[in-house]
Amino acid sequence: MDEFESILTTLDPYILGVFISLGIGLILGLEREYNNIKGDYGFAGIRAFPIVTILAFSLGSLTELFSFWLSIISLGTFILFLGFNHFYKEENSFERSFTTNLALIATFMLGLMVSAEYYRNAVATAVIIVTLLSLKTRFHSVISNITSEELFAFVKFSIIALLILPFLPNNTYGPNDLINPFEIGSIIAIVSFLNFIGYFLVKFVGSKKGILLTAILGGLISSTAVTWSYASRSIESPELSRKYAAGIIIASAIMFPRLALLTYIFNSSLLNYLIVPFGIFTLICLIVALFLIKEDTHKLDTEIKLGNPMNLLNAIGFGLLYVIILLAVFYSNNFFGESGLYYSAIIAGLADTDAITISLAKFALDGEKLKLASSVIVAATMSNMLVKLGITLIKGSKITGKLVGYTFGSIIVIGILYSFIINR
Repeated sequence: MDEFESILTTLDPYILGVFISLGIGLILGLEREYNNIKGDYGFAGIRAFPIVTILAFSLGSLTELFSFWLSIISLGTFILFLGFNHFYKEENSFERSFTTNLALIATFMLGLMVSAEYYRNAVATAVIIVTLLSLKTRFHSVISNITSEELFAFVKFSIIALLILPFLPNNTYGPNDLINPFEIGSIIAIVSFLNFIGYFLVKFVGSKKGILLTAILGGLISSTAVTWSYASRSIESPELSRKYAAGIIIASAIMFPRLALLTYIFNSSLLNYLIVPFGIFTLICLIVALFLIKEDTHKLDTEIKLGNPMNLLNAIGFGLLYVIILLAVFYSNNFFGESGLYYSAIIAGLADTDAITISLAKFALDGEKLKLASSVIVAATMSNMLVKLGITLIKGSKITGKLVGYTFGSIIVIGILYSFIINR
């Protein structure tokens, strides 16, 4: 960084601006030139874009001598030039070149940014623009595979995150000021976003790409759903029992980093107490899963049905569950002490680990109950592991149940020992 700063200070500002403008123009021009070669028949490429950025930089530099309006007028003139350039061309030609026109306008603006010495901002923006331009084929492929239900799910998520959430009252209500509508809405949005991302990762990356990869991505949404699916498949294909056991184990391993992320978001101090047990649990699962997966399974159909990516009723239900658990944690601690917390966590863990983790993260915000909160969260995760173990034993083959039983049993024992040691 020091060397870069020294270069910036030693070089003549105009020469430096020309070089940065040239680099930005070459980045964008190279992508457009490649696109032209592939058959999009654009009118600007590796030469035009650098010229536009350097021209814009030069005009922007002249504003120090003349007026700021010179840049505005220059930009307007450039846009008009692009319009008149296509006025006499065929309509289809204009449509094909529309993206290139926008890219040229953006390039002109980046040149003006360089003239104002926003070097890093201009380069970062150029990288983002060239990334968007280069992902054309990928975007088309993804969009063509999106169903109306998934599109509507995205709209619902946008409504929750952008329209409803900002208008929720940021005030506290209830006993000990536990209930905050804005915080509850934020939690729903965060968890929904994680599920949303996980859903589309499974669909476009993991689905039918192998047992292990699908399990990893599926674990981002619901390790229980992966367990249910893979346990059933192990009965249908007993010869793949070891690999389905590995999938169940690896999906559960993803639960711990996910909970660690939520803990960090809502109480970063608590993560210091959970990093060791969660790290051990994850490591055990990874080692066992990698040991069980010894051959490529990418040709296997391992698609998992994970439902609607954004079920509004489920999102509201999660919010209600979070409020219930929040109140349960408060009252159980007041009336029954530490034992009440463990009982509520174990019961909550049977259904969901996200809500109880977030609740206890907020419970320990004062810093005095971090050890207790970490121990209770571990107890909740052990309860959830027991549920998935039960599903595997009931729904899965004997081999799958046996392998998952040994792994989850070891984790549960370690979790109990951790809770015992930390509370001594």
